[in-house]
Amino acid sequence: MPGCHVTPRVFLAMQTMNISKLKEYPRNEIRTILPSLVRMSLLSHIQNTKSKMDLRREVLSLLVEIEVVNNIVQYLQINYCELEIELKKEQQQRMKVAFSSDQNLTCQNGLAIFFERAELARKVKAVLSQIFLIQSQINEMNVNSTLPNKYNIIKSNELFDDGIYLDEITDIICIALAELPSLFTIHEVVDTLIYVNKGSSIICAIIANFPDCYVDILSHLISNCDEDTLEGKLKLETLYALIELNLTQALTIRSLCVDLMKVPSLIIKLSLKNSQDLIGFLSGLLLGNDHVLRNWFALYIKTSQKRKKDDNDDITVQASALLRLYCALRGIAGIKFSDEELVLILQLITTKTSSNSSGIRFVSLGLSMLIACPSLITQNQLEQ
Repeated sequence: MPGCHVTPRVFLAMQTMNISKLKEYPRNEIRTILPSLVRMSLLSHIQNTKSKMDLRREVLSLLVEIEVVNNIVQYLQINYCELEIELKKEQQQRMKVAFSSDQNLTCQNGLAIFFERAELARKVKAVLSQIFLIQSQINEMNVNSTLPNKYNIIKSNELFDDGIYLDEITDIICIALAELPSLFTIHEVVDTLIYVNKGSSIICAIIANFPDCYVDILSHLISNCDEDTLEGKLKLETLYALIELNLTQALTIRSLCVDLMKVPSLIIKLSLKNSQDLIGFLSGLLLGNDHVLRNWFALYIKTSQKRKKDDNDDITVQASALLRLYCALRGIAGIKFSDEELVLILQLITTKTSSNSSGIRFVSLGLSMLIACPSLITQNQLEQ
């Protein structure tokens, strides 16, 4: 299993606090939820009722033979008051210094090696500092509209890119969210992590440790998602991953999208997962009494159809360029095609295209190639 992988059954067990079920699952499957379980086992409950004490004993019995638990306990013993002061000073300094790519490279240089060798408190500071750094990059990107591509600016981060550290990074973030609530919120962390590699996996692991925030985070992502932007596509990826954790909430999330009139592609995707009411639901959107909702969804259907036609045109243009290349290879370079190439070229030539200018050009090129390269149909099987 890759780092930070959360299975739906583990998430369900965490939502219902079913420790008996968690005991049945392999240790690598419950690895991502250990931060919350360890913290729960160490906290002295305000209400020391019998049920609370029994739950704590169950958690302890689950954790007792898991070696990595000792490392998480050490993270919980760090002096977070001192660390919070240091991080706030660092934030103030960063606000005074304008973001630049040179500064970013300096921060990133050798970070993985530092993380490997540092003591626990320094590791926590390194992870949280990177989150603050990415937040500053996002803010700069939003201010400077001339920056061309969010992927070029945000995605590369030595610490998050190296999958070997993902479990430990997730532990640190989950513990910091609980121990440093005044420093950042779970919404801010989610909004930041969507920009890093494997961000959706890390977010799923964090939500698995805070299952009460599940619907709230989904609502937050949906209400701030414009799926036509690069940022919206990143949020969509995270939404898909979160919904897979708990498909029983799919219809609830679909209703939320409809109420907010956001993310229509997610509405369709969730409807297809529950195909029993697919026709009735979509008919209700297009034929319902709410004209605002009806017009919004109809506009999405029209623009999606146009976008699909544009994509098909792009593919046709590329296919035409490929035919021209093979014509040149045969006619000018004198290359002899292999049997496999002959079959593939004929499949390309006989592909059905749109009846527009690019489609007509593609058909003309196909006919021209058949005339220029009669070897394409010398065999009876190919001619048919």
